[in-house]
Amino acid sequence: MNTLLLRSIGAALTLSSLFVAQVAAADDTPPLTGPSLDTTGKPLNPPAPTGATPKLVGVSAFGGAMVVDMGSINDRLSANGYSNKLPLVFPILGGQGFGLFGRFLIGGSGAGLLARSVDGKDVNGSPTKVSASGAWGTFDFGYQLLRVNGFLLAPVISLGGYGMDVSINSKNGDSFDNAVSNPTRGSNLTNNGFLTGISLVAKTIVIGRNAHVADARSGWALGLRIGGLYGIPTHGWRSDGADISGGPAFGLRGGYAALSIGAGTW
Repeated sequence: MNTLLLRSIGAALTLSSLFVAQVAAADDTPPLTGPSLDTTGKPLNPPAPTGATPKLVGVSAFGGAMVVDMGSINDRLSANGYSNKLPLVFPILGGQGFGLFGRFLIGGSGAGLLARSVDGKDVNGSPTKVSASGAWGTFDFGYQLLRVNGFLLAPVISLGGYGMDVSINSKNGDSFDNAVSNPTRGSNLTNNGFLTGISLVAKTIVIGRNAHVADARSGWALGLRIGGLYGIPTHGWRSDGADISGGPAFGLRGGYAALSIGAGTW
C-alpha cells in the first residue's frame, strides 16, 4: 500500500483515537444537580451553575463487504488474454470515530479492501495470479436525525482519498538469488485519487448506563453503516512510482454495507 494512502487512513484513525480520550473524559464528568432549596443569604435569582459539558462521542471497528466497479480493469484483462475476471465483491475491515457538536457529527473513518485473487494466464510457461486490493481514509461530516436513549441515526458525507492495487505475479516458487537477479517476475499497478461518499449510520447502546445528558447512554454499541463511494483519480496508473500510459479509466466506486462494534456516549 502506498505512503500517501497510509497517511490518509492514519489521519482518520488518529482523529478517532482522540475521540476515545474524550469518551473517558465524559465518564468522569460529575452529575449535574439542581440548585439548593436553601435561600438563606443568597440572592433570589442566582446565576445558572456552570461546568464541563458532557461529551457525546463514539469509536468503533467495522467489517462488511463492498461491491466495486471493476469493469474497466476486467475488460482490459480479457483483451490481453486473461480468461478469469477479478471479483466485484471485496471484504472490508476498518474503523470510525466521531463527536457530536450540537446536532452535527464530525469524525473520520478508514477501511481496507481485503485482497481478492484469480488465476491468470501462462506467461512463458509459468502460471500467474492476478490480485486486487485497496483502502480508503476519509473525514466524515453528518447531521443527527435522531438520538434517544442510546440510539443514533445520522446521514454522513465523507471526503478523503483512496488507493487501489492490481498485481500480476508468477505462481511458481523461486530462489532468493534468482528473484534478486530477475526482478521482473511480476507487476504491481496502483491507482490513487480523491474520494467522496455518502452513507447512513445507525448505532445503539446495547450494554451501558444512563449518561449525564438527557436521553443519552454510555457503553458498548452495535451499529450499521450503509453507503456509497465515488473516487476521482488524481493521475493515471503507476508502477513502482513511474507513470504507466494507456491504463484503463478507473476510480474506486461502489456501494458497501458494514456492521460495527464499539463504545461511546450518545
